[in-house]
Amino acid sequence: MASFLPIPPEKLKEILLKNKIVSEIDWHQMKKNANRRRRGIEDVLIERGFLNERYLYELIGDELKIPYINLRKQKLKPEILEELDEKTIRAAKAIPFALEGRKLKVAFVNPTNKESLEMIKQATKKKIDIYITNYKGFRSASRLYQKNIKEEIKKILETKIPQSPDTPNKMELPIIRIIDAILEAALFERASDIHIEALSDAVVVRFRVDGELHDKVEMPLSVHNAMVARIKILSNLRTDEHRVPQDGRFSFKLDEEEESIRVSVIPAFYGEKVEMRLMTDEAQDFTLGDIGLSEQNIKLMKKQLKKPFGMILVCGPTGSGKTTTLYALINILNTEGTNICTIEDPLEYGINRVNQTQVNIKAGYDFANGLRALLRQDPDIIMVGEIRDKETAAISVRAGLTGHLVLSTLHTNNAAGVPPRLLDMGVEPYLVASTLNVVVAQRLLRKICQDCIQSFKLSANELHVLGKEFNLEQMFHRFKKLKIIEDNSTSFADLTFYHGKGCERCNGSGYKGRVAVMEILENSEVIQNCIIKNSPSNEIEKMAMAQGMINIFEDGMQKSLTGITTIEEVLSIKRE
Repeated sequence: MASFLPIPPEKLKEILLKNKIVSEIDWHQMKKNANRRRRGIEDVLIERGFLNERYLYELIGDELKIPYINLRKQKLKPEILEELDEKTIRAAKAIPFALEGRKLKVAFVNPTNKESLEMIKQATKKKIDIYITNYKGFRSASRLYQKNIKEEIKKILETKIPQSPDTPNKMELPIIRIIDAILEAALFERASDIHIEALSDAVVVRFRVDGELHDKVEMPLSVHNAMVARIKILSNLRTDEHRVPQDGRFSFKLDEEEESIRVSVIPAFYGEKVEMRLMTDEAQDFTLGDIGLSEQNIKLMKKQLKKPFGMILVCGPTGSGKTTTLYALINILNTEGTNICTIEDPLEYGINRVNQTQVNIKAGYDFANGLRALLRQDPDIIMVGEIRDKETAAISVRAGLTGHLVLSTLHTNNAAGVPPRLLDMGVEPYLVASTLNVVVAQRLLRKICQDCIQSFKLSANELHVLGKEFNLEQMFHRFKKLKIIEDNSTSFADLTFYHGKGCERCNGSGYKGRVAVMEILENSEVIQNCIIKNSPSNEIEKMAMAQGMINIFEDGMQKSLTGITTIEEVLSIKRE
């Protein structure tokens, strides 16, 4: 992602050196890494843990003598946003966030840009108080200007246009505008997927937001074929093929940012169904903290990432964020002195200076064959999209044993289930014990909307219902031992939990975004002995927890007690 800092890199360097945040050597290394990966140097500094985003912008604000505001933690009222129109705020990259008398407080991505300042001054008659914000905060806030997709599509459907000069009496719908409106709405709502489905009498468009599918708009069935044809053209798919599935991808530009869309088209009873996965580049900017690792687990992972060989495996069900975690790890490992190669199915995000390849079954290029080919490419680090079979497992383990660091995913329910799964695939116990470095198991839970968060304590009735499902006393003592809860608490009744009331920014759901809850199994000497003895997963988990491993449920409870997610979301894991 391009840099949106309001100061030149040399000025940033001066500030960081003055505050003793980096050394000359650190700066030189981070600059080389940023150039190599075509990233802003601030992204690399944050990713490597030199400072966080808030502190970075506070330092820049102090230098410019302009206060910093985090728009993602501001309650932005509709009447304040209406002070400036959408076209102006997008052109100036500035958002109004408060009004005091005749003073309008406006947050700028670049408050040193004279054109942006002049644009805002001309758009409002009020006096302006200038603040600085980061680009992510601006983009998040600008989504509040989004139009109602139902009204937008209705207007488009009402404005038919002539098909061509040769046939002036024939009219067609502006399909391009319909598809653009759907894509924009999906991006603004942070949807991960768009479903376009033909029914007997209509076309339904659905968005998956934070893991939940929602109907967004219904259109006449007559537009279906044209919509599918437009998406096929964008994706370089055959428009005359309607009987077999087709896969493709295309890019869509919004706010100077290019978003990648993966497309799947399948034949269905009433017409072809389209599924579009939005491969937003934001996932590439995630740090270990962003994806959900606790401070304890971040330290553990950083220690494991320093190992030059072995295996790091991420497990969990489909849609649990495994690929995002792998990409976050790859970003940390992506330095000038490493050769990173991947074999993926599908290739989800492009990472600069990483040699990425995609499985092609028709050409005989599967995970096993691809992995063999990558081993002849002098790799330091190999990422295998998924270990699916005995052959891929055997080659991956041997690669980890012979001086390569191998990252991959596996489908198991928990971290302790990975060693037995590898043994079931025919890998020798001594090879698993000596090669496996660490296993990360994860699930995705919805995050509480921070604009409408409220605290509460469990009622007597809620405690009674929970007590029927779980041993609350045993759970409470375990949490106290792990320091998940405060020492002054005496029972579950004393604990404070949180939920979202529902507001405009979260569409009344009380949730906004998702976070991973994780357990990390470190392959200690005790665990190695369990693997060699071919111990079952429950015994491996018991030994790991005795050594201090926090399991997924406990990590979730920790996040529910700090206002990140709700207890209902966490309990859904326990009830699986």
